[in-house]
Amino acid sequence: MRKLWHKFNRVIERSMMNEKEKLNEMDATEAKAPVQEEGDQPGQSSNHSGEAEVSHAEGEIVEEIDATAITLENPEEIIARLEAEIAEANARADLYLDQMQRAAAEFQNVRRRQERQLQESIHRATEGIIRRLLPVLDDFALAFNNIPDSLEGETASWVEGFEKIHQKMASLLNEEGITAIEPTGPFDPNRHEAITHEPSETVESGHIIETLRIGYEYKDRVLRPALVRVAQ
Repeated sequence: MRKLWHKFNRVIERSMMNEKEKLNEMDATEAKAPVQEEGDQPGQSSNHSGEAEVSHAEGEIVEEIDATAITLENPEEIIARLEAEIAEANARADLYLDQMQRAAAEFQNVRRRQERQLQESIHRATEGIIRRLLPVLDDFALAFNNIPDSLEGETASWVEGFEKIHQKMASLLNEEGITAIEPTGPFDPNRHEAITHEPSETVESGHIIETLRIGYEYKDRVLRPALVRVAQ
């Protein structure tokens, strides 16, 4: 727009200079030449030529301005357009934030699920090893419950050494969360397996008379129920 304005000014200035020169020439001619009769005057021809040149230049400028016409917006339209752009940007930002939060939540869920699966795998592997060790503990308990009373001297000391090994093994298992099920008290079908139901004069009905095989739990899960005799 500024370029067109400068061009328009140059054309006007050039036209004015040409007009001034022609007027000066007319004044000089009138001073030397006699008065002419009615008809076309020399100056009139020059005036028509200058006016035609100015009109032509103005036409060119108008055409260029029309060709590069600029549509100006009023303040209300500008504000409305900017508000629409801001609203669109906010909606896009909210969408991206929602997607990011969903992705973060899904990542947390996947991580927790993997950690839970890993812990369950470790527990299952531990339970498998412990179950294979339980018969060994049973053998130790059976052997120590049937020690002859006649053992003396070095033989008795040797047996006591094995008893300490058995106690140490049970202590290690207890530290890992493995505990023996109570051998007495009320019968619990979730933790005990009844071999017999028999009358008893000394034990209350529904309570354990004797534990034939010790049961074990691992982190509140029954590894093996205890085998018991139950009073009727």
